[in-house]
Amino acid sequence: MKNTKKFLTGVILIATLFGVKSAYSQSLEDATNAYNRGVELAATDIPKAIEALKEAAGIAEKVGAEGADIVNLTKQQIPLLQYNHATALYKEKKVDEAITNFELAHDYAEQFGDDGIKAKADDLLPKLYRVKGNTDYRADKYAEALASFDKALEFDPDFAGAWLSKGLVYNKQNKTDDLRIAMDKAIETGTKTNDEKTVEQASKFMSDNLINSANGAFKKNDFNGAVAFLDESIKYSDKNAEAYYLYALANNKLSKWDEAIENAQKGMELDGDTPAKQARFHFEIGTAHAGKGSTGDACASFKKAAVGPLAESANYQIKTVLKCS
Repeated sequence: MKNTKKFLTGVILIATLFGVKSAYSQSLEDATNAYNRGVELAATDIPKAIEALKEAAGIAEKVGAEGADIVNLTKQQIPLLQYNHATALYKEKKVDEAITNFELAHDYAEQFGDDGIKAKADDLLPKLYRVKGNTDYRADKYAEALASFDKALEFDPDFAGAWLSKGLVYNKQNKTDDLRIAMDKAIETGTKTNDEKTVEQASKFMSDNLINSANGAFKKNDFNGAVAFLDESIKYSDKNAEAYYLYALANNKLSKWDEAIENAQKGMELDGDTPAKQARFHFEIGTAHAGKGSTGDACASFKKAAVGPLAESANYQIKTVLKCS
């Protein structure tokens, strides 16, 4: 009886071991089949291929050391497949879907230690978020645009283009302080990353914007305010002839004759050498000389200003006011 019990116990143990071995072999086979299925699907349906490969990895990890090769192979394949799928969506101009899938590529690459794919995804994502944001900007969806630009800057804080785009949104929203902060960041990061085009765009935008503000102040007879805006404008660009023309106008109104003459002369240097283009500057120089009591110099300047639209006003000064010879 004792021997029978021992025999039965042995049979049960052998059966148990056999069952474990059978289950183990089946799991490895399942992992292999799932992997092969994923490889086949990669040519026609990448999302399903990735799911199959993830399934293979999950099974293989449970197997242990014997499943290590399958685990390693899936880790190599998944980030690349996900990146390729995102790229295909981008080429089809499906920006929102491309963003979602590049983010998945980023996550898989980070999870599986694929630094190359992660770097590629991280390079494209901020650019795609800017594309998305610019689309919303053109549709007057400013909150959505800002959210996209902020996402772009999460991936790349030195993305000058995203700072520039944020500034354009703030300009539409009349948020002057935020506009300036964003444009200053565009210039700062653009300089840091050698993005000369964005630096130039942001600098010109701010210069022109401040000139517009100066013009608005001038029309309200706030000549000191106009000068203050122009002082800020030339910090962004000192190559804008319009700024120096407004300077000359405002300083003449403030009876700052020498400053007006200096401003007008600088403007002429920037605005071409044709008589028609320089006439307005000569007119302001004439006004300044007249204010100083330098009649001869004033007459000489007004004669040079007597071209095109200013001819009538300049001739009035010459013949009626100053009675130039």
